[in-house]
Amino acid sequence: MGTKDTKTKKYMSSPEHFADAFNYFLYEGRQVIRADHLKEVDPTEIGIVWENDSEEIVQKYRDVLKSCVIKCDRQFTYVYLGIENQSDIHYAMPVKNMVYDALNYGHQVEKLAKAHRKKKDLSGDEFLSGFSKTDKIKPVITLTIYFGADDWDGPRCLLDMMDPLPAEIVRYMNDYTLNLIVPKEIEDFSRFSTELKNVLQFIASSEDKAAIRALSTDTSYEHLSVETVSLINECTRAGIPIKEGEKEVNMCKGMQELFVEERAEGRAEGRAEGREIMIFELVQDGDYSIQRGAEKLGISVTEFEQRMEAAGYKIPALL
Repeated sequence: MGTKDTKTKKYMSSPEHFADAFNYFLYEGRQVIRADHLKEVDPTEIGIVWENDSEEIVQKYRDVLKSCVIKCDRQFTYVYLGIENQSDIHYAMPVKNMVYDALNYGHQVEKLAKAHRKKKDLSGDEFLSGFSKTDKIKPVITLTIYFGADDWDGPRCLLDMMDPLPAEIVRYMNDYTLNLIVPKEIEDFSRFSTELKNVLQFIASSEDKAAIRALSTDTSYEHLSVETVSLINECTRAGIPIKEGEKEVNMCKGMQELFVEERAEGRAEGRAEGREIMIFELVQDGDYSIQRGAEKLGISVTEFEQRMEAAGYKIPALL
């Protein structure tokens, strides 16, 4: 597992960030899912596949899985919530998440069947299926969070992974839709209540200098945790300095310092380029020899000639 995958997994394992992501996605930012109501669940999904009278164990590992009782409109719902973090676009993501969910449902059924076998309380068809008429399983919702600055051009459902199908086939095919958060598609970052907002907002703006300059005056970036700034640096290569021992970072100041360094580097590059052009003109006009021009720039004659031609200048013929 790479550094970015490790950091995103750790970050989204936080109950506060986990709840924030689902409250944004399911409830438009309303605080329905509470962090203190989340319970950690083993993210390992195991299933048994029977083939040719032999069983094969299928084992998959989610990034994060938690259970929760959600109270909404006076109704209590027990659910399993999973998060998959993606640093890169996964072009088979609908199948990947569908397998996780199917294995979880299968595990729930097997757990109930095991309890019935222990109690020996089933008969007839219920005994054969290991599942009674009154048994119920819990819903599983898997949410994918893309920590990249690009557009998500991958599939968003099973049908996107297939060639065009006749309507008769589509009508009876069970599709699987990907639940997905893409930074560039977020219209209202105020619907987040934790620093996850800053992570996703910065990623969405990371390729737009004007947008980053606007964030440098956003007061919500003045007191960010080291963990948040570290993740932002990992996802965007922002290079915001983090001093050893500090507990929070003023990212506004960090961004402004980077702008000052960028301008200084730009001026230095401009001066160097201007000097190089002046020397090319002197050589072209015959005031400098090629050897002297190369010495002035501290490069070989061959490299000097290549640069001069690339810049559109003519190399004078030797007399």
